[in-house]
Amino acid sequence: MILIADSGSTKCDWTLIDQLGNHISSQTTIGINPLNMSQSKIENIIFEISEVFEKRNQIDKIHFYGAGCGTDTSNQKIKASFYSIFKNLKLLKIEEDMIAAVHATTKTPAVIAILGTGSNCCYFDGKKVIQHTPSLGYLLADEASGNYFGKELLKSFYFRNMPSSLAIGFKSKFGADLEQLLYNLYELKRPNAYLASYAIFLFEHRGHPFIERILHKGIKVFLDNYIMLYAKELQNYPLHFVGSIAYSTQDIINKMISERGFSVKSFVKKPIKNLINHIVSNEYPLQKTS
Repeated sequence: MILIADSGSTKCDWTLIDQLGNHISSQTTIGINPLNMSQSKIENIIFEISEVFEKRNQIDKIHFYGAGCGTDTSNQKIKASFYSIFKNLKLLKIEEDMIAAVHATTKTPAVIAILGTGSNCCYFDGKKVIQHTPSLGYLLADEASGNYFGKELLKSFYFRNMPSSLAIGFKSKFGADLEQLLYNLYELKRPNAYLASYAIFLFEHRGHPFIERILHKGIKVFLDNYIMLYAKELQNYPLHFVGSIAYSTQDIINKMISERGFSVKSFVKKPIKNLINHIVSNEYPLQKTS
């Protein structure tokens, strides 16, 4: 059996298929990010995936795409977690979430952007991923991500810049306990995912001028700081966006990209289905997905 996982910092989609690519089961858990998660925590998440855990001795191939999987240290933590549970593994392939975004959108040269809990961008030349800027993570970057918008909302609420009509709804939904907020930010193991949880408020209030200004500002910064660094590539190759934030702000992105002389070929909310097709067609070419 083959286990495929696509993990951001907030959620991880797990799909179990057989060697013919036939779907067996799917489940979503909290995200796995080895940069801020212990091996025991990773293993506990896997234990929660009932059908995967029950069939752990039948699973011999795992493809794991994840945020924070760009270093040897992170990969070793993931490897140790999986090998301790899946005793009959013949293949364990670990790749960054940026690679997942590429595999979920294209097999040919393109520029690919991620806007989810975090944000990132790259150019895929048909063989390898090329990044003109490094990923600086949720503390220094992540413009236009769920993490970024969560911070913007919290600052506007506590600095009293949020219109009262929105502030009442924000307080009702999330509370206004500053001590608890600071504890969650500095004591929880997944502060980026915690911040991103506030971003849902933006999409519940689309159309409000204040909300639209926040969204437009964040997306503009991302396009100017990341996408436009690939302007040369975009003269010849398409642009794809992956992630829930991108999917929910297609109208803004399309408008702003058009103003810069380009267009978006596709928006993919959740890559997992496309990843399954990619893995089966490329690594098991004589087999087909159901």
